[in-house]
Amino acid sequence: MTLNFFTATKAHQDWKKRLLQCVCDNCNDNLDPERIAKDNLCALGMWLYERKAQNTLLSKDANALFTRLLEDHAQFHLAAGQVARMTLEGHRQEALTQLQRGDYARISNRVIATLGDLYLKRREFGMD
Repeated sequence: MTLNFFTATKAHQDWKKRLLQCVCDNCNDNLDPERIAKDNLCALGMWLYERKAQNTLLSKDANALFTRLLEDHAQFHLAAGQVARMTLEGHRQEALTQLQRGDYARISNRVIATLGDLYLKRREFGMD
């Protein structure tokens, strides 16, 4: 499986838009907090776990970036699941705070930044 870094970045940015819309428009949009919290169902998560299973030798820098992305991506999904749960339970202000400046916002920004850093090392992952 190959990863399109731009598509993965956009997909994670789109989560914020979707969650923000549900918080502000009082919609449920079929939000499933348990499913959202799983980090191995999206394209990036599948790629991360596949690469982890392959146990490919990487440079120290690339390995550190990969490990950071794997961990931050898992935290992102937990935070997104929590925002979805808050929204469904009617805690919209708390959900909005998470999206704007809470753990969700912080972790989301880290995932996107790390994807950019990893893109620069893509050749180590056999990608051009």
